[in-house]
Amino acid sequence: MLNLLNEYLHELKELRTLVKTEKSNTIAKESIRSKAKFLTTKWLSEISQRLENNTQISTETTQKYTDSLRELLRITGPNNLKSRYEAILKAIIKDFRDELILPLHEKAATSPSLSLLTSLFENLPTEEDEYLKESIGCAQHKFLKASTVLGWCTAINRIHRKIEEIGFDTFNVTSSQMASQQKGRFKKFNQVQNVQSIAELREVFDNIVLWIIEGMGLIDSNQHTRLRSCFDMRCQSAHPGDAPITEFNLLSFFSDIKEIILENPKFQLENIIEAE
Repeated sequence: MLNLLNEYLHELKELRTLVKTEKSNTIAKESIRSKAKFLTTKWLSEISQRLENNTQISTETTQKYTDSLRELLRITGPNNLKSRYEAILKAIIKDFRDELILPLHEKAATSPSLSLLTSLFENLPTEEDEYLKESIGCAQHKFLKASTVLGWCTAINRIHRKIEEIGFDTFNVTSSQMASQQKGRFKKFNQVQNVQSIAELREVFDNIVLWIIEGMGLIDSNQHTRLRSCFDMRCQSAHPGDAPITEFNLLSFFSDIKEIILENPKFQLENIIEAE
């Protein structure tokens, strides 16, 4: 985002130079008008939308620049006054760095993990989109415990959907087979399940679900341990206590969820279902 804004400011200054060098009182050259159209479209279709999700920049500030650039777009027809171009460009460029670029520099300096968190999920599928959006939004507002709870919702929702896709009978039979073992890793497991719907599955404790998906071969013991740590962090976040949740805790939490669940081929869904 910083690179995009710095490049955009440079292009605005180039446009201002082109306008200033015009000897006529009006701007008739297609090259200048086309550049102005390009820059306004770039702001309206890309930059302003990305700034809407950035807590360092207020909505009012973004709207101020959007209004100015719409006015610039309005005058890109033939033979509008050179002085009008200059006035609008001066208003846009004057505080652009102070109001848009410097706040993002400060954010990058103080919260490197949050920028990494946002980039971590840039290319993920969209079935948990609302959970991810809300979770990252909470993180950007420094509500790290809330972000952890919603992040776990993202993971367990995918797990539930995959179990539903495989079939509840497989889930139930696996739990029964695990409970019958007298030795080995599952010898203490005694949670036989008989779920018949996604609603019933959601009533099974998440820690039990983690055991059964290991029995189903969807995760191994090491992945189970890592996910159990993520679940423990979710529980610590959802209940009163003194254990802190830092930005770097959150980054580790989401990294595990992404690698073990969201981008694991074993958990890919054939039918994308939007999160409820």
